[in-house]
Parts: sequence; structure tokens; C-alpha cells
Amino acid sequence: MKRNDIRSVLTTSLALLGGGLTLAGCGWSYAPPMRGNVSSEPMNLASAQVEAPKNPANFRQGLAMEYAGLANTMSTTPMTTQSGDWVDADYFSRKGLKADQGGAVLPENNSNWQVPLEYPNGFRTELANDRKRLVTALDAGGRERAPALAARAQVRYDCWVEQMERDWQIGSKGNCRSEFLAALGELEGVPKVAATARGYNVFFDFDLSMLTPEGRQIVAAAAAAARDDGTVQITLVGKADLSGTDPYNMSLSERRADTVRNTLLAEGVSSDRIGARWVGDREPPVPTESGVREPRNRVVEITVH
Repeated sequence: MKRNDIRSVLTTSLALLGGGLTLAGCGWSYAPPMRGNVSSEPMNLASAQVEAPKNPANFRQGLAMEYAGLANTMSTTPMTTQSGDWVDADYFSRKGLKADQGGAVLPENNSNWQVPLEYPNGFRTELANDRKRLVTALDAGGRERAPALAARAQVRYDCWVEQMERDWQIGSKGNCRSEFLAALGELEGVPKVAATARGYNVFFDFDLSMLTPEGRQIVAAAAAAARDDGTVQITLVGKADLSGTDPYNMSLSERRADTVRNTLLAEGVSSDRIGARWVGDREPPVPTESGVREPRNRVVEITVH
């Protein structure tokens, strides 16, 4: 059976199963939740490959390129030996697209994957400990000092987690794990540069000033950087896209800056170390026509310097 025929059968089966569950009055249930979708994989993979920059200039662009490569590898592996690859190829394609669009993309949490043999092999503990090492290295300025290396370390980690669910015998000794550990060790050894400014972007949903879960994690990372060095200052710039009026956008950007400032205070950063301003839609990171809803312009830019 050809690959497209297999995909068609799988898509139809999923649709029929979903319909049957609906008719029976039940909701879709899967633990962990379904991450990708066979039917949307060709479109998302193609978009991820087209959008991924060939010469990344920063960490997020590096993630976009690395995730597109990972998804392509999963997609082209024969289904007979790698069950579920198209589903995960779709998922990692979407992570790459989100990174390319400026969204915050975090390393996978192994609790969302079916990793076996915590006892006696301690696989989940190993994944959790190495994720902590990775996040520590990233939050300590690794994204800025070595963006390509940091992106490779994160995507190799995600590849390792995926392999552990699919085939732990391969995952526990495979290339993803070894390449991740090599990249992480190199990233941890990259020397810190004194007094280097670090930037964080906290993105907001349309017309809202409350933090998303990812936004809260980014603010927490900025707060941790400030706590690690008691001499640094934090500057906030609240922004809005061009879909509203100038007075409304100015007010919205102020509320967003206030949300981030209050969260920093709650994270233990003293008020005298935080400066904030808001510019509405007057300094958009991505210039657009008036009325355009651009997600990358709904942001509070944080600079730790």
C-alpha cells in the first residue's frame, strides 16, 4: 500500500472513531493527549520547511530550522518500522512554525509522553534531570550566546523524548540522546559574557493583557536572570498590533506592561530595578498595514541589562 493510501485509511479511521465517540456521548480520550494529526501533516510539514530560515540569525530561527529537519526525518521514515511518525512529524512541524512566528517554544516535558521503565531503569528521572540542565543553560543566556547550539540542544532533546516513547531500546542508546548530551555539554561550556543584555519577548493573545502559560514561564526566566545578578536592571516596552485605535492600543500596551511588571515583582524582583514604558502600535516589531492582527506585535519586550 502506498504512503498516501495508508494516510487516507488512517485519517478515515480516526474520523470514524471520533464520530463514533461523539455519537456515543463520549469525548476523545487519549493519554497522553494526541499531539499531531496524520491528515494535517503534509501541509504543516511543507509550511515548516518553506518558512524555516536556511541561515538562522537567532535562537527562534534556529529552532524553526531544527524542528523542520526533525519533522522531515520522521515523516520520511517508513511507517512499517516507525509507528506514529506522521503524527509526531505534524507536531514538531507546528513547533517549528510557532518558533518561526516568534512564539515561545519550550523543550518537551516527558510527563506528556509514554516513557516506560521508570523502574528499574529510571528513564523518566534521567529525562527530567537533563531537561533541567538544558533549561538552566538556556535561561543563563545560552539562547543569546550560542543560538544555533542552543536550538540544536533543545530539538535533540525533544527527539530523544519522542524516541523513548516509540522504542526505548533505541531511544536510550540512540543518536538523539548522544547528540543532545554533546550539544548540552558544549552549551554549558560556552563562557558567559559580562554585562551582556538579554532579551525576552512575552506574547499576548489578541486584545488581552493576561499572561499565557508560556508567557508566565518567560517572565519567570527573566526574573531568575535578574536574581542571579543583583546589579542588572530590567526594561519593559509594552506593544500592541495595529488592529485597534491609537488610544485603545496605547492603553492595551500599558496594561500588558503592567502585567509583566507585577509578575516580576511577585517573582522577587525589586521595583527600583524595573523600568517600563508603553508605545501602543507605534513601534511594531513587524510593520503591517493598519487593522492587521499580527501576533508578533502583541508583545512586551523585556531587556535584562
